[in-house]
Amino acid sequence: MKSIAVLGSTGSIGTQTLDIVEKYPDRLKVKLLAASKVSPLLIKQIEKFRPEYVYVAEKNQNVNGVKLLYGEEGLEELSELDIDLFINGIAGIAGIKPTYLLLKKNKKLATANKEAIICLGEVLKEKYSEIFPIDSEHSAVFQALQSGKKEDVKKIILTASGGPFWNSLHLEDITVEQALNHPRWKMGKKVTIDSATLMNKGLEIIEAHYLFNIPYEKIDAVIHPQSIVHGIVEFKDGSMIAQMSCPDMRIPISYAISFPERWETGAKQLSLFEVGKLEFYRPDEDRFPLLKMAKECGKMAGACPVVLTVADELAVNMFLKGEIKFTEIPLVVEKILEKASFKKPENYDDVIYIIEETEKMFKELYKTAGGKIA
Repeated sequence: MKSIAVLGSTGSIGTQTLDIVEKYPDRLKVKLLAASKVSPLLIKQIEKFRPEYVYVAEKNQNVNGVKLLYGEEGLEELSELDIDLFINGIAGIAGIKPTYLLLKKNKKLATANKEAIICLGEVLKEKYSEIFPIDSEHSAVFQALQSGKKEDVKKIILTASGGPFWNSLHLEDITVEQALNHPRWKMGKKVTIDSATLMNKGLEIIEAHYLFNIPYEKIDAVIHPQSIVHGIVEFKDGSMIAQMSCPDMRIPISYAISFPERWETGAKQLSLFEVGKLEFYRPDEDRFPLLKMAKECGKMAGACPVVLTVADELAVNMFLKGEIKFTEIPLVVEKILEKASFKKPENYDDVIYIIEETEKMFKELYKTAGGKIA
């Protein structure tokens, strides 16, 4: 019986993780659930899976029958628990602290939180080889890398669905509802908007660099609208190993949990006859400048990937609130990157300092412009 902790249990990754747990009650036991607050969904999860521990970020919450952990002290206690696998499905920057604590304490970690991997990349990358990636693209690369030696890798290719607008010429008047209407995947709001701007692929390139210790010149991205091929590893002998499946996050989540075994997931089986053909296109970095911006930040390294991550989250939140247009998201990110000047982070405190100062910078720019970015 493998014990697991599900961080972000009420989010997209968390709920799909629990779908797998429910399918294998004889193999998996939920020892901890974590969420930002006590919600009706969290209560239902507690009643169904009966964890020993529940973590919530907000204090003064009440849950009967479990040990409740709170705030910063609760995170420290959480990271000390004897649990076989911690699954980090927390979205955005909020996932950085638990990632740091778990890796520092050598806990087994499976994560879909790319922001944490990127922001801690200059501080903890020596620990990354032990991580099980849950992002479908990085899971695909992880699987394909089992076919050969890393020194024989010629290139890693990450695929992007392109979101709903990859071949659209008119991006100016896109609404929040349109941007959240992803044609292939059901994801949280932030990652869905990132997919529409192609920032998600830019962040994934930086994430792949850190996770697999592969130089940027060996990492590429292609638009693949069918979302059937999730990642490809090209080896120096000319072989290309691709991982293919119907788009379903339960597949990479299950693989991270069951590795080196493979378990039935309930996902739809891929039919090549139904697919018919697979298409691949070069991303248009002029129409989607965030992809190019992310590549440049990755290569610059230092504090740049951290600032980029924070700036993107802030800009996406502005768009979701209706405060800026879809086409202004890259303008906000670029403005913050231009203003930022930080030294390379040497430790966790440096990372948090960069995050907090970038947020302050954003608020100042926002305030001085009368509710818009100056």
